[in-house]
Amino acid sequence: MGFTLVRPEDMETDMPHLLDRLRERRGWLFDATCFVVGLSLVAWAVLHLARDGWQVAPVALLAVPLIAVIARFPIVIDEGDGGIEVGFDSAVLMLLVCTLESSTALTLWSLGVVVTQLVSSKLLSARIFNVGVGIIAGASATGVFHVVRGGDVSGPRELLAVALAATAYFSIDYVLSAASIALDTGTPLGPLLIQPGSWLAIGCFVPFDMLGYLGAVLLREAPWWTLGLLAVPLATLLIATRAVTHGRENARRLQVLLDAAVNAQVLSEPRQVLDVLLDDAQRLVRLGSLQLRPTPPGPSEVGAQVRGGEEVVWIVASTRARARSTAQADEQALAALAAVATAAFARLALTEDLVHLARYDPLTDLPNRAVFLDRLHYALHLARKRHHPVALLFIDLDGFKPINDRFGHAAGDAVLIDVAHRLRDTVRTNDTVARLGGDEFAVILEDVDLAEATAACRRILATLAGGVEASDHDVYVNASIGVAHGSGREQADEMLRNADLAMYEAKSRGRGRFVCYEPGMLTSRLDRLELVEALGEALEAGALTVVYQPVVLAETGRISGVEALARWRRGDVDVRPDVFIKLAEETGLIAAVGAAVLDQVGRDAAAIRDAYEDINIAVNVSPTQLAEPEFVERVRDTMHLMGSAGLVLEITEREGLSHDASVLRTMQRIADMGVVFAIDDFGVGFSSISYLQEVPARIVKVDASLSQHIDRSDQARSLLQSITMMAQALGLDLVIEGVERESQLSLVREDAAGAYAQGYFIHRPMPLPALLEVIRLDRLSAQSAAAGDAPRPISSSSSSLR
Repeated sequence: MGFTLVRPEDMETDMPHLLDRLRERRGWLFDATCFVVGLSLVAWAVLHLARDGWQVAPVALLAVPLIAVIARFPIVIDEGDGGIEVGFDSAVLMLLVCTLESSTALTLWSLGVVVTQLVSSKLLSARIFNVGVGIIAGASATGVFHVVRGGDVSGPRELLAVALAATAYFSIDYVLSAASIALDTGTPLGPLLIQPGSWLAIGCFVPFDMLGYLGAVLLREAPWWTLGLLAVPLATLLIATRAVTHGRENARRLQVLLDAAVNAQVLSEPRQVLDVLLDDAQRLVRLGSLQLRPTPPGPSEVGAQVRGGEEVVWIVASTRARARSTAQADEQALAALAAVATAAFARLALTEDLVHLARYDPLTDLPNRAVFLDRLHYALHLARKRHHPVALLFIDLDGFKPINDRFGHAAGDAVLIDVAHRLRDTVRTNDTVARLGGDEFAVILEDVDLAEATAACRRILATLAGGVEASDHDVYVNASIGVAHGSGREQADEMLRNADLAMYEAKSRGRGRFVCYEPGMLTSRLDRLELVEALGEALEAGALTVVYQPVVLAETGRISGVEALARWRRGDVDVRPDVFIKLAEETGLIAAVGAAVLDQVGRDAAAIRDAYEDINIAVNVSPTQLAEPEFVERVRDTMHLMGSAGLVLEITEREGLSHDASVLRTMQRIADMGVVFAIDDFGVGFSSISYLQEVPARIVKVDASLSQHIDRSDQARSLLQSITMMAQALGLDLVIEGVERESQLSLVREDAAGAYAQGYFIHRPMPLPALLEVIRLDRLSAQSAAAGDAPRPISSSSSSLR
């Protein structure tokens, strides 16, 4: 049984530097003493051999290369920065001491130890120590053997002598190696002597050394070449022990990699990924001298590149300071760990992109409405705290629609981008410029009085008056600006509404101007109280109606469901849905509106089901409805009326569901009944990504603002692709809203496999009779396609309805 010492020292090969390093080590004197003692024992053996004359057969010299070969198959007791290789070359020593004189056996053994270290790739300091320890242990084993055996050859006493000699060799070599490591590292000797691999080494060394004794018995009774019969069991034992060592090490490394993969999922910063990568790499290959650096590994190093970070990073480890039996696996292990880190960087990049795109307008890269409102809340908070006024400018471009109509949407997009740049250049760097949607912009001016706010309006109007180049044409745009000025006591929604009212007043006064809000402007708009009263009366009279907009499978154009939409006609005027729905939410009438829609869907369901048995019918609901105690039973009654048709409840993501535990419980109860929840207007709220894990939703409906530019903006298209990947990864169905052009639908089919589509290009909202006719034509077309006829284009059946 043989031992060799492995230390992670510097990689200097220059001799003066190496000698300096040797002297700096705390255990250098101990190592040097072992080497000198070993050389002294070899010198004694050589002198004794020279005195008696060389009486060894040349074939005995084969023991020297045999020792070097067997030493290449050790068990590695490798902990932390240092390690001990437990070799089985001492079996050859037992063969030598059983068949040769002591001086001859020790001389051949010493030659084998020296050759083994000469061909080793370890540091010179470790090889010098290993030579000394190997000779000392060999001499001790030789002495114990001859003292115990005496003249009893091939008897029980000789067998006992071999066992005791092997024990002496194991004990001296193992203790001296552990002592050297303890002196170098300053660690206690006990933990180094008792390690998990120690018991495996002790359990293996006696059978191996007995092979040497078995060889001696065979050599005495048969020609020397019969020793070849031991090659098979010897090779089997070497390979088996090597497999056990590697299996244990591979299992440990696999556990480290699994832990690293799990931990990587909770990291939120690139710097954290690199820090954890270094820690995991040290645990993986058990080296404290690993490096994260921009350069690839050099000679006597292994490493792997981590991709996806801001800079090129390599994780690099030395091979010369490792136990040779584990060095071959280091590069593969580091490559696997680098793949984990690369995946973590990719996840962080995707999350960052999604968060950015959820908070910023993809066309102009300005903050969107959600971020704008957050900043307005904060600006008002600071205004109250510091007694500094704040102004809000609501900007709507005049004459923007004719630009789209005349020059195309690409020209319109170019105008919006240019306007965004001009607005940012006109105001201060600490002011907030946001795009609220369409051709509407808003600006928050902090710590300004009314005169400064109006001066900013004049600068904006002046910078927009210069014209914009779009599609090789000079186009002219102007703006109407509404100004709301406050001291911080106002609410953000109130201030935005006031600025909106002032903007409409500016338009009514001739456009291309700014107007400051005045309380009397509210009365010039639709009287809110009168509208609330009229809405209540309409609900009592059942005057609200329901129209249906089909949802189709984008790939085929076949109808898979419909969305029920509330409509209100007041006298001869259709009240805009966003106006009366918002009013209902603000006044508590939304529950009654939702109940009216659900009741009407229940009454219409039989006719819709007769036209298409497995159709899904979606109804919009609000958290207010979900909080009502009777809502669950109302849904149950609607489901009973719907029969085989599926019920889908759409909830808008901006409404903060994940913060209301009772609403979440209600949603789960309804979902357990078989109702499917859909997240409506996905992508326009900051919480859109995280709260998908909170609500029991199975469908994501991408907001029309995110699909609006997918055929004109690579960034918008990339966002759609990212959301599609996310939905597929979470097992969610995806509905793309706002499909108004054939080019949009083509990209949906190309980039969002299996997605559904909804929009005016496909079908407009329609009353029940028109819906039944559209479904009938859709089913006939589907049957014709199944019979082998060519399927109809998606636009042909809807052209008469658009």
